[in-house]
Amino acid sequence: MSPDGSTFALSIGGKPDIHIRLLSLSGGSDREITVKSWPNLAWNGLYWSADGRGLYCGFNSPQGVAILYVDLKGNARVLWQFKGWLAPIWGAPSPNGRYLAILGITLNSNLWMLEGF
Repeated sequence: MSPDGSTFALSIGGKPDIHIRLLSLSGGSDREITVKSWPNLAWNGLYWSADGRGLYCGFNSPQGVAILYVDLKGNARVLWQFKGWLAPIWGAPSPNGRYLAILGITLNSNLWMLEGF
């Protein structure tokens, strides 16, 4: 839901590019943003910016995960990325837009070798 409550955004998966549908809740026309060269939104990864001028999108690829900022014209820039294990990722802005909370999951493990038991 956009900050002013007039538009609902949802991602459309399974396509070669990121597609974001903007559904008007105020009687205006619906539209779609296509972000070229960025396939497959990650899980739960779509949040409006505090000013309503763009969206934060979680993205996954064979190289890792990233958070993109996508403006309403479909221009995207990488804000944060992690190369390695694929996991849920998202970025949610604070109400004043000055901070971005990032969920990024990593996996650490140890191997213990026991002898003589």
